[in-house]
Amino acid sequence: MMFDPVFTWFGWGFLVLALLTVCIIPAIRGDGPRWKWFVRMGVVAVLALALARPGIPVKSSTEEYEAAADVYFLVDTTTSMAAEDYDGDKTRLEGVKKDMLELAEQFPGTRLSIITFASTASTVMPLTTDHAAFASAVDVLSPELSLNSNGSSITQAGDELDKRMKSNQEERPENKSLVFYFGDGEQTAEAPVDSWSSFSSRIDSGGVFGYGTDQGGKMKEPEPFGYGAGQGDGPGLGDPDDPGGSDAAGGDYIRDGQGNPGISKIDESNLEQIANDLGVEYHHRDGSASMKSAYTAPTYDQTLVKKDGRVTVDEYFWVPLILVFAWIAVEMVFGVRELLRLRTIQPRRRGGRP
Repeated sequence: MMFDPVFTWFGWGFLVLALLTVCIIPAIRGDGPRWKWFVRMGVVAVLALALARPGIPVKSSTEEYEAAADVYFLVDTTTSMAAEDYDGDKTRLEGVKKDMLELAEQFPGTRLSIITFASTASTVMPLTTDHAAFASAVDVLSPELSLNSNGSSITQAGDELDKRMKSNQEERPENKSLVFYFGDGEQTAEAPVDSWSSFSSRIDSGGVFGYGTDQGGKMKEPEPFGYGAGQGDGPGLGDPDDPGGSDAAGGDYIRDGQGNPGISKIDESNLEQIANDLGVEYHHRDGSASMKSAYTAPTYDQTLVKKDGRVTVDEYFWVPLILVFAWIAVEMVFGVRELLRLRTIQPRRRGGRP
């Protein structure tokens, strides 16, 4: 048994106490038959039970259609993904988000997962068929703060991907595995780029997508709630002749150790190496074409999958409410009878002595 009050427990207690007080005071005074007031107190107690919304949790099983495929999105969230050289002056991560959502539309019913990597790699969205939740996770992706960056590898996500794939392939061995990589290929760690050739025999399809230009782009310092949102106070603030200062919308551009504007450039050779290791194609993305022109998803059979453990609640607040409404009907009968009695008394008074 569980309870979920209509109001908060404080509001519930205040209302019940107020109604009981309304019944207790007339009962003590003797205003009318006391038995009625005691019954009314009982009705208040029954109403209190109804307002507490009693219910019994029930585990239920559901069936949903799923496509036999697991899709992994590996997303570069290093500071360089804030570089403004995608489709004009948009950030690279803006392009990644747009492409991820377009690509997800090609996989109805599949399980989707997001793994981000910067200084470290982590799974921000485990495999799920809830594509609305996937879209929400994509929306909040943001670059790593430059202060937190101590060098990153473009293959940082390898161990995390390996762990997730092994676990999920044990659970659904019949499912196909697809891997999509989104990044700029800029290796800032001293270690060389790791080989991902071991993944090629374990994935069935995928792609590597590169963002940025050879000329490169400046990067605004990411803000806690989105990059470029704050007012900058660094060197060159408000100075249109200072290419490394803040723009009119606010937000500081990152500078290098010599105080010059930091510029990030795409490294397509690294991205092509990752694509070769995975056995998939590499595509440079600049916003000029839709994702379908770069990749078309295969069609996967959908099967009905039984899912256990979903908890629902059978509510029984309506049972005590039946008693409450029954007593309201009785009160109405008492009221009508009292009204009729008063009407019979009034003519007698008029017929008496003036």
